[in-house]
Amino acid sequence: MSESTASATSLRHLMRAANHATLATIAGGHKQVTDGWPVTSMVVPAIYIDGTPLLLISELADHTRHILADDRVSLLFTPPPTLADGDAMIETDTARLTVFGRALRDDTPAIRACYLRANPDAAQYADFADFGFYRVSVDAAYWVGGFGKQRRLSGDKLILPNCKALIDGHDGIVAHMNADHMDALSGIVGHFTTADPNGGWQMQSIDCDGMVLTANSVDTTPLRIDFPTPVRTPDEAREILVKMCKIWRA
Repeated sequence: MSESTASATSLRHLMRAANHATLATIAGGHKQVTDGWPVTSMVVPAIYIDGTPLLLISELADHTRHILADDRVSLLFTPPPTLADGDAMIETDTARLTVFGRALRDDTPAIRACYLRANPDAAQYADFADFGFYRVSVDAAYWVGGFGKQRRLSGDKLILPNCKALIDGHDGIVAHMNADHMDALSGIVGHFTTADPNGGWQMQSIDCDGMVLTANSVDTTPLRIDFPTPVRTPDEAREILVKMCKIWRA
């Protein structure tokens, strides 16, 4: 990702690709440092349909106690590592994105469903009394793409506005594609990715930037396919999927 291509869309792509993030909170009642000290921890986020970061955290954790006292946080996202020869982990990109915002408790069904779709193993503890879902209301973001490459933008530029129709229509889109258009999903997989198109692909989720597909085999990693342009409504999602099908069939 070069400086010229560090668009809000590409920065959301970076967040969606990350398999973890570094959370920074402001210490309050910490056992080792005084109040106001910056404290970091590793968290596993999900990214909402419009690009908003979501967290599932326990009140037993220091970072949650800090948030309850002062909800200002930062999240650092980096691209996921890849496997090199000998299964050694290497970083393929130095790009990183820091998101500044406020972590707000939000246990609404749509937030919960989005987080658990992205992190299904979390269902094992999501209902524990000490756990809660939080969304990070983004105030600003800062991207660094390497030496001399950076971009600063406000939260309302990073998070895509006017996505309520897509949020409300999410489940209907997924159900329709899986009931009537699995052949189209297979064709899209075959044309736009290197994955086996005959994997029995179904749509797991859709968001403003793309979709996540799952295969018949539980051993197959869910596959993310980004859209060429963002979508905000079910009609826009349908239009872009039709275009992708036309490209596949051409």
